[in-house]
Amino acid sequence: MRTMPMYRTIFLLSSTLLMALAPARVGAQSFDTSGTAGLKGQYLFRYVNFFNDPSGNLTESCSLTGAITFDGAGTYTLSNTQIFDSFGVKNTGFCTSLGGGTYGVQSNGIAQLDNPLYPATLFGSFSQPVVIASSTEDDYFDLFIAVEAPTSSGNGILAGTFTVGTLDFLNASASLARQGYFTLKADGHGNIAPFTVTGSLENVSSGATVTQNVSASTYALSGAAGGTVTFPGSSANQTEIVGGPKVLYVSADGNWFVGGSAGGSDMLFGFRAAAGTSSNSILNGTYFTAGMEDDQPGNFNFLEAFYGSIATNGGGTLITHQRLDDVVDIFSFDNTFSTPVTIGADGSYYDGNIYTYLAGANGAALMQIGSNQQFSLIIGVHAPAFKPASTVWIDPAGITNAANYTPITNAYAPGELVSLYGNFGVSTQVAPALPFSTTLGGVQVLVNGQAAPVYLVSQNQISSLIPYELAGEYFATFQVVVNGSKSNAVTVYVDNTAPGIYTLTQDGMGEAAILHANGTGVSDSSPAKPSETVIMFINGLGPVSPQVGDGVAAPSSPVSTSLETGDIGVYLDDGTDFLPAVVSFAGLAPGFAGLYQINFTLPDSGLNNGDVHIVFATIEAENEMATISLSGYSVTNPQTVPRTHASRRRSRAGATSGGHPKNFRRALPERPKESY
Repeated sequence: MRTMPMYRTIFLLSSTLLMALAPARVGAQSFDTSGTAGLKGQYLFRYVNFFNDPSGNLTESCSLTGAITFDGAGTYTLSNTQIFDSFGVKNTGFCTSLGGGTYGVQSNGIAQLDNPLYPATLFGSFSQPVVIASSTEDDYFDLFIAVEAPTSSGNGILAGTFTVGTLDFLNASASLARQGYFTLKADGHGNIAPFTVTGSLENVSSGATVTQNVSASTYALSGAAGGTVTFPGSSANQTEIVGGPKVLYVSADGNWFVGGSAGGSDMLFGFRAAAGTSSNSILNGTYFTAGMEDDQPGNFNFLEAFYGSIATNGGGTLITHQRLDDVVDIFSFDNTFSTPVTIGADGSYYDGNIYTYLAGANGAALMQIGSNQQFSLIIGVHAPAFKPASTVWIDPAGITNAANYTPITNAYAPGELVSLYGNFGVSTQVAPALPFSTTLGGVQVLVNGQAAPVYLVSQNQISSLIPYELAGEYFATFQVVVNGSKSNAVTVYVDNTAPGIYTLTQDGMGEAAILHANGTGVSDSSPAKPSETVIMFINGLGPVSPQVGDGVAAPSSPVSTSLETGDIGVYLDDGTDFLPAVVSFAGLAPGFAGLYQINFTLPDSGLNNGDVHIVFATIEAENEMATISLSGYSVTNPQTVPRTHASRRRSRAGATSGGHPKNFRRALPERPKESY
């Protein structure tokens, strides 16, 4: 999804300074449960969780496998469960099945359900026949995967070629972490051909990549009850990635499976492998994701669990959102970034540093497995194929930050310019002047029932500003009205900020929209210098003071500053060094509606010349997609390979989040945070 370039240009260059009255108060919204009925019947699931101490050392692991039955009305029950607790089964640990709970699914597939072991909430997604989630708001290092249970019995449901990934922390120990991926060929009669696992073990070869040859294996399935797969060897073997018997749950359509050792907390996930010759075009659309990672550089343990989504258009660029829970620092935030990939003929890509990307048949799945001492299992399932239900229709996964096109699971902020995609049946028009009207070409955009300022309307895209009155809300529900005809309603999460940097390519990537102090643009031909103060333009920085009306030009005296000015960070990442800039202003750009600017001063030394990545951080979010061109530093050595999460580098650099409390997603039903 891309905004038409000339409209972005008009927005950034507009200089009309008219004023308007402030809008009425926005009504509160709640989690949308209109998709709940679609998640109904029996599923088979595996849930794993690891506890840790304040230093990141794992202390206990739990796993729960069995059947979960959704009633289609918001309640689920568990049956035929097997529980494992690394502390044993004598009630000395924290692993106890709760037997059931509540759940909800939005129209766009975003889901919540009660954690099956703890009084917490799993946040994630549903795209039939798979549910994936993690307890991102409750500091659990966990992952939940469920697949729709088959109705027929027998081994025939598992037949063909599958891509499989696995992650384990044997004996609840990061020092025994192991991960890998392999191709599994099942014959439909209980036999699996020999295969080779590629992966790493923290305690073998210093975590370097190794391979494991696995001889012929067997499996036995019994329909809705699931079954087992038996690999040679033992799951307790500390020098092998895959071994021993494991619970195996295959989906009703035979394209997905999940499993793991009944006596451990490993996670095994597989999907039908890509056939024929693959390329970047196999990955197209939105992918719901969930995963867990342990990055082990030196003596550190960076434990993270998350859910989120990836947006891609088949061109080899993945725009990723992760609602990331840093379980060591007890810190949750929205992490957005872009990654280039080159999917090979076999459906895989290794970035040379961190991840192997594995695509599924017809682009239905995308899995990421870590390498070396980055232990990761990230599951990606293609979002449902939404079909228009009315002549005026918002794509339920088609609401995005207008600056950088981050996907639907990301939060949205008051004052943010958003683009809505779908079918609107109107000719193209751009707001002719400020203030932006709440009606343009017969089109209105309602946000929590209030008409919002409209900047652009067209056949398939509408761009509008989120009213500032949404500050403090947990959800925003969008609805488009065209000449009296109402669209479907789409609900998203709201937070105080959801930053996206404007770029010269108008897609949030590459050279950021940055000016020198004299008003000329920073570019490869006119790079920024050490100690220079520059001006960067951004979207989604949230409430300001003094407040301005929705769609109204920001004042120049006094200027409206971000309420988070003291906690906003700009960091420069050249692939070798990671240094903070000094932010001197963060707020609305005078004379513009909904456009924010950041004035920051570059470090006087310590960076490489060339295109350097910008990491932009607020209390609620972190974004790393845009770059700035630098010269005058001592070395020319631009970044060439992907790096670990910026949040980890910020921690190592001694940066802080200002000591502010953690920001939570609102649960269904709302509950206090668990104390333990």
